[in-house]
Amino acid sequence: MAYAFLFFLVLLADQLSKALAAGLNFEYVQVIPNFLQFHFTLNPGIAYGSFADAEWLQPTVIAVTCVALVAFFVFFLKIAKDRRFLRTALIFIMIGAAGNLIDRAVMQEVRDFILVSVGNIGFLNFNCNVADIAITVGAVMFILALLFVDREALFRFGRDKKKDEEAVREAAAELDGRAGEADNDLGAVPPDDTEKNG
Repeated sequence: MAYAFLFFLVLLADQLSKALAAGLNFEYVQVIPNFLQFHFTLNPGIAYGSFADAEWLQPTVIAVTCVALVAFFVFFLKIAKDRRFLRTALIFIMIGAAGNLIDRAVMQEVRDFILVSVGNIGFLNFNCNVADIAITVGAVMFILALLFVDREALFRFGRDKKKDEEAVREAAAELDGRAGEADNDLGAVPPDDTEKNG
């Protein structure tokens, strides 16, 4: 339920913010000088407006996005419920994909209004939206989960290793206890009552 609430809440924020930006038609509204502005644009292409004039782009991106959403959702359902960080990462990725999918399906282009500018570095100057931010957050979380955070991560945090060590020690102690019980059952001789009295 919490994941569904998060999904629809952020998706709604994405669609409402796009509608508001389109209605106000932002023209370079400064938020953080030389870094962040509100500037509304329509992007018929993909990242950085690539392939904007390609006729095959929209149906291809829509089809690929639909397949990806189904795959991510199935993956989400198969992940154990206690792996919350990884499941949350997938939710954010699906939110972003769904948000831009709605734009492409309805308008054949994506509404962007958050303009980020970092000096003269080309790839750090881009227009985006809430859906793009959700995908980015989800992708970063997904990588962190696979590398560090998730219980099956490649490089787990120290606290996870300590838990594993404690679990191993507990299991070893339990096995020792069972082995002792087995020895008593097989080879232990009960003390003689006469020896006790003597």
